[in-house]
Amino acid sequence: MAGTAFLPWEKWIAQLLHPLYVAIRKWLHRKQRRQDLQESEEWPEAEGTIHSKKWDSSLPREELLYSYATKEGYYSGSHWFWFERSDAREVKVGERVVVRYRPGKPEESIFVRFV
Repeated sequence: MAGTAFLPWEKWIAQLLHPLYVAIRKWLHRKQRRQDLQESEEWPEAEGTIHSKKWDSSLPREELLYSYATKEGYYSGSHWFWFERSDAREVKVGERVVVRYRPGKPEESIFVRFV
């Protein structure tokens, strides 16, 4: 079967719906992040380092992969960094970050901020 060709009206609908899809995904991400940050307020914090990043071509975001050390050992985590027009910053591999990790389960963490 050959590739699918879209009709002009199908392309128009896709162009109309994609920004709405992006807005909904971003809103859901922000809502979950607020909840996660609130839930983790009492967790210990650690400083970590971004060791790689992956571009998400379907949404305006990158997945930041970071590592951090606790007294229990070394761990890694990830965070979706959404591109914002108001905060046009380029995240670089090697940047320092602050994360919170779950007491008793230090492998579970949440990105807090850049250092």
